[in-house]
Amino acid sequence: MNERIRELAEQAWDETKEEFGSFVDDSGEIDFTFLHAYTEKFAELIVLEVLAVQENLISNGHNAWHLHKPTKKHFGIRL
Repeated sequence: MNERIRELAEQAWDETKEEFGSFVDDSGEIDFTFLHAYTEKFAELIVLEVLAVQENLISNGHNAWHLHKPTKKHFGIRL
């Protein structure tokens, strides 16, 4: 796994843990609400990372607008 992806996974886990406290419910079972929130947070961080790479390309003079706006639209990020 790419190191940056690993870092994003850890960040998503930490942020989800802050919000929920634990990934198990009161009965000791896996809390699927936690896992769902973690998965969404991880996906969001990956999309934001992709957009940041595109923004970096754009700011360095590369024509990446043809990628940037469709990517935002596809993932439901405000334009």
